[in-house]
Amino acid sequence: MQGFTHKTGELISADGIRLFYQSWEKPDPRGIIVLSHGVGEHSSRYHNLLQAANTDDIAVYALDHRGHGRSEGKRGHIMSFDQYLDDFDLLVKLAQTHNPGRPTIILGHSMGGVIAFKYILKYGQNFAGLILSSAGFKNKVEIPAWKTKAALFLSKIWPSLSMPTGIESQLLSHDKKVVQAYSDDPLVHDLVSSRWYTEFIAAGEECLARAGELKLPLLIIHGKGDGIVDYQGSTTVMEKAQSEDKEIHLFDDLYHETMNETEQERNKVLKIISTWIVNHTSPSQEANEK
Repeated sequence: MQGFTHKTGELISADGIRLFYQSWEKPDPRGIIVLSHGVGEHSSRYHNLLQAANTDDIAVYALDHRGHGRSEGKRGHIMSFDQYLDDFDLLVKLAQTHNPGRPTIILGHSMGGVIAFKYILKYGQNFAGLILSSAGFKNKVEIPAWKTKAALFLSKIWPSLSMPTGIESQLLSHDKKVVQAYSDDPLVHDLVSSRWYTEFIAAGEECLARAGELKLPLLIIHGKGDGIVDYQGSTTVMEKAQSEDKEIHLFDDLYHETMNETEQERNKVLKIISTWIVNHTSPSQEANEK
């Protein structure tokens, strides 16, 4: 993308997994975004966000989580949710090393929102802000108790057993081109393991329970028409967070990927995100972080 210097590379996780990452760098950015993507997708699906960041002179860093995209690992499988957090920390440290002293904003979408939230809880809140996009704290569809019990049992005896996510691509966006591109994308998958399921559900519940520990600047974006993740998880986090600087934007009819909605609607979302990023990567913000 014009205006950025695009780079790719590999990070090696603590257990030897090769993690693909990419960056869209600026020679002297006002700040950096470190991005955490959702389940089944990958880091190359955020072109609309990149365009907004390019205009605002922001550098962006993103990895493909283990078991996703161009990273190694069994598709959709983890043994512990902390593996995502520790992998993500490698990327955050890399981004900050490349851009010393620049304000850092953590942005997580869907499953990536849960990763971003738990990352903040584990590694500290010394960041310019946290943006949660349709964060997956609470499933839209109620899971029957027997299925949860079965998953817990399988997670112990057969943790790598793969199962479909059940995500319906038409619930991502009203934009048919976005839906078709997702369906045709060879890097997108629809698999998760039994252990992933129990770890993810537990992580979402922990985030809701510990939302009162959040103190850093917080922006939450969610569509009320989201058929994948219940937006009330986002409202719960908003209500509990102790952040003095916090705001939530709920969009009545938008689906799960608000940044990938039809042009008119996504531009509203991106404008809110862009304005918030600019306000939280000002020279005064940089001084406060130091």
